[in-house]
Amino acid sequence: MKFFTSITTVVSLLLLKDIKVYGKPTPDTNLDYSFELDDKVDLSTENALAQNQTYNSLNTSFNDVMKRDELSNGNFQSINDISYVESLSEVQNPYRGFYSQVVVYLRRNGKSEKHFIPKTNLIRVLVDISDYQKHSIDEQALTFLDKYLEQIKSNHKTIVIRFAYDPGFKGDVSKDPSSDNVRNHQKQVSRVLKKYDDIIASVECGLFGKWGEMHGSSVYSDNEKPKYLNKVINNWLEFLPESLTISVRTPKIYSDWANIDLSKISSQITKPNEKAYRVGIYNDGYLASKSDLGTYKNREQEVKWLKNQAKHTLFGGEFGGIYEGNDMGNVSPTADYMDKEAFLTHTSYLNNGHYNVTISNLKNKKYNGADKRYKGISGYNYIENHLGYRYVVRGVRLTKSAKSNGIFRMEVDIENVGYGNLVKPKSLSLLVIDNNNNRYDLSEIQSIENGNPNNWNSKEKTTIKVKAILPNGMKNGNYKVYLRIASGTKSKGLNGFPIRFANDDKNIWNESLGANYLGKFSINGTSNNNNDESEPTISNYVTIKFKGTLDPTLNYYLGVKELKNYEYFDIHDENSNDSYKYRTWHLTSETKPSLLYLSDGTYGNPGNPSSHCLDLGNHHSANGYNFLSIVNCENAKHKFMYGGSSSDSIDVYDINGKHLTDNNNNKLCVYYSMTPRIDKCNNDSGKMKWKKSIL
Repeated sequence: MKFFTSITTVVSLLLLKDIKVYGKPTPDTNLDYSFELDDKVDLSTENALAQNQTYNSLNTSFNDVMKRDELSNGNFQSINDISYVESLSEVQNPYRGFYSQVVVYLRRNGKSEKHFIPKTNLIRVLVDISDYQKHSIDEQALTFLDKYLEQIKSNHKTIVIRFAYDPGFKGDVSKDPSSDNVRNHQKQVSRVLKKYDDIIASVECGLFGKWGEMHGSSVYSDNEKPKYLNKVINNWLEFLPESLTISVRTPKIYSDWANIDLSKISSQITKPNEKAYRVGIYNDGYLASKSDLGTYKNREQEVKWLKNQAKHTLFGGEFGGIYEGNDMGNVSPTADYMDKEAFLTHTSYLNNGHYNVTISNLKNKKYNGADKRYKGISGYNYIENHLGYRYVVRGVRLTKSAKSNGIFRMEVDIENVGYGNLVKPKSLSLLVIDNNNNRYDLSEIQSIENGNPNNWNSKEKTTIKVKAILPNGMKNGNYKVYLRIASGTKSKGLNGFPIRFANDDKNIWNESLGANYLGKFSINGTSNNNNDESEPTISNYVTIKFKGTLDPTLNYYLGVKELKNYEYFDIHDENSNDSYKYRTWHLTSETKPSLLYLSDGTYGNPGNPSSHCLDLGNHHSANGYNFLSIVNCENAKHKFMYGGSSSDSIDVYDINGKHLTDNNNNKLCVYYSMTPRIDKCNNDSGKMKWKKSIL
């Protein structure tokens, strides 16, 4: 329980210039709401507007946006410019599908070798490092690997990669080195993998045993295996960027590492801030027996665990060999069986070669599952289409007639009909093309809902809602709008591994843009209203996190528990040591004051700008300094800049970029505490210092 000074005792302590302050949590008499002591209140839209009137002199930006918004309301319509039916054809998207397998040999003395680059969109790259059992990997070999991955990237292909000490991946013998040597090798190759993060779907843990499948070591006993493997897993998590997931061979290996009871694994649901959130399974005995050749100890319970864990880690592998004597139980390597289980395990990748009997059977047998659209199609084609994520647009609504420099709205219903989810971060961009093929980027995004493709779950429909300001200078006429989903907001065309929708419409995909056509609208005139405040742009903003630096205490990130407005807020739960999950921010400039846009990304992930911004609330500390609040961005009255007064301060400015000061002309900055507020920047308590992290 925290207590705050009431307004009646601090009238003489109101120090701030140009802003109103009120006791916390005593209600402001100028507002039409009330609440009880220590209640934490979210302002409704009505009350937010009432609060806004208190700052009428600073409200031009808000009024301009509201006026422009009125222009579009009557024109927001459902359209049918594309087919909303799923295609029966394979769509080659990154990080999923049937793969071909290649082996790369890293060897000393310049004798490294590589295979050709296959035609498949996804490649499993097996890297033989057995020649370095007792040596560090030399720079010549690392450069060889670098150039091979660069060649794959230039061909717009993606990979799953595994390293092992099994010479030639023949399964005869493994040359597993000491744990210290393995750690050194992992650190060395991670330097290369970081460079090609955008082409890597996942890293199969490997590095132990025959084929790198984490069993059957020629060096270490079964008793030594868990300790060895736990170190390998932890090393990958340490050296690889957080955007890369890793996978281990079996749920048993995972449970040994996570120190949980395998028989209770189905009850474990990991969180994004936990290391275990990044660890999944690769299954190289896929549907080859009732245990998938020892992959599962209890198939039902472990599949139940994968239903959650494989939403954010890549699950797949290879069909195992089916031999006489395999106990199959009710398991069958068919599309009909996968129709039931693959949606639970979120299977994203499988082999299209070796074990050719299984592949041939899939191609020769017709699908007869629940999806009527695929009746009579080969089982192979059904599986090929459903491996990983597969997005189908089911409806589009947009502003049919707008003005240049006016408001544009769009809603897109997207169904993920694939087995799995997208597990790699991607950004959304809106592009508009006129009849002369001139391109306009909708960079002034006021708000976007459900803009993180990682959350478009398998077998679910998601509605993206976008509100943007159209560029100035757009001529009257018809325009086409495209949605691009790619790595980074500055990539173009096929660079950035853009994602294609799987609609049965030959006009939906524009390869030169690397974007999906959604519909058309018209421009009729120009809005005369000017937006005084720059909104964040999808293509041009800085993504950042701020963390307190109060040694030797446990420090937390500046953030909130939920994506909503707050009159004041805490940055962590009193009952745990975790920062709250919404702790990433977007700003339009690092060198001048900017609004701070709260991201919809969770647990430090970049995400996209939301419609919520950091501001100063109406409640204050005993010294008269306001607590921070979260408001709708169109109502925000203050800007922030890192490093204004000192190298590690977060300085506070008014909407016009003037530094806030108190009555003693002390500049004001953000004060680090559980309930953050502002204070004079030269406060010597140590609580004015923040560490920033650029994402």
